[in-house]
Amino acid sequence: MNRIAGNGSHSRHNYRIFMVINSVGYIGILVHLALIPIFYALGFPELSFLNIASSILWISAWLMNHQDRYNTAILLMTVEVISHTLLVVPTVGWQAGFQYYLFAAVPFTLFNNRFEGKAIIFISVALCIEFLLLSIYTSNRPPSPLLSDNLVKLLDRTNIVIAFAAQGVISYYFRLASIYLEQELEKQAHTDPLTGLYNRRRMLDFLLQQGKLAEREQTALSVAFVDIDHFKKINDNYGHETGDQILSAVAEFVKRQLRKGDTLARWGGEEFLLLLPHTDLDGARVLAEKICATVAEHVFQIDGKDYSVTLTIGLCEHRTEHPIEKSIKLADIALYRGKQAGRNRVMCYS
Repeated sequence: MNRIAGNGSHSRHNYRIFMVINSVGYIGILVHLALIPIFYALGFPELSFLNIASSILWISAWLMNHQDRYNTAILLMTVEVISHTLLVVPTVGWQAGFQYYLFAAVPFTLFNNRFEGKAIIFISVALCIEFLLLSIYTSNRPPSPLLSDNLVKLLDRTNIVIAFAAQGVISYYFRLASIYLEQELEKQAHTDPLTGLYNRRRMLDFLLQQGKLAEREQTALSVAFVDIDHFKKINDNYGHETGDQILSAVAEFVKRQLRKGDTLARWGGEEFLLLLPHTDLDGARVLAEKICATVAEHVFQIDGKDYSVTLTIGLCEHRTEHPIEKSIKLADIALYRGKQAGRNRVMCYS
């Protein structure tokens, strides 16, 4: 499902609705087209004409789906299933199994986001009543005399397979929608919406985890505050929208300089916090100076214009006998001293 992020103009959420309708649409179109000659050959010309109309409805709904008219497509398909079942079952007989399609119509309507909870309940009850009425008035009747017992059994089993295939498609995309929603909620809870980096809340979890790990394994751990110099002037001179774009570009650029295992998060405003596991102060200084130098040399292009920025970085090596929160404060002190010393530099708290 690499294409699940979108298809043309479809958003990730709508793409699932599109795929449900598209997949169920293929099944519906093929089934109804196949039933046209079958019913005619069996001696039901009126049902052949019914399936011509049904095929046109399904093709129309399929085309509407490709025009992003999802709700209309779902409504058309649902109405067709209800009408088709209501007309075919009394004619052919309960034993042929055309009533099974009603079961797939219930979850299918849930993809119509214009239906409120009460509407879904109403549709479910209506489908249940239709199924019960068909059962009461047709289940005890013998099948049409035009159909042999073997043919009735074949139709029944074929309809079971088709109905469950539709259910499987719908269930599959419901599952994908559920997983996607969980991932989105997780992402929103832990990710900064502007930069795509971890937010402060998530970074605190990482800091506590890495602090305990460093204490248990007696390994080095360093933390660093990264600040964009004179960022207020950038906002004042070029506007907050440009400032946000520069902030996001710098975050992405710095992230590309990191090693596997390093973690960068937006701490607040124009400040980032960098977590460097298995790294002592000397190793952290080498990496921080490399970041400072590459950012200072880089030209950021925003809306066709060139911008240059510099960074000030405050470093501290975590001491395992102290809580990780103390190391964060010491890195912040180092950052403050770096700003006082003139910015565009790395300052270590020894």
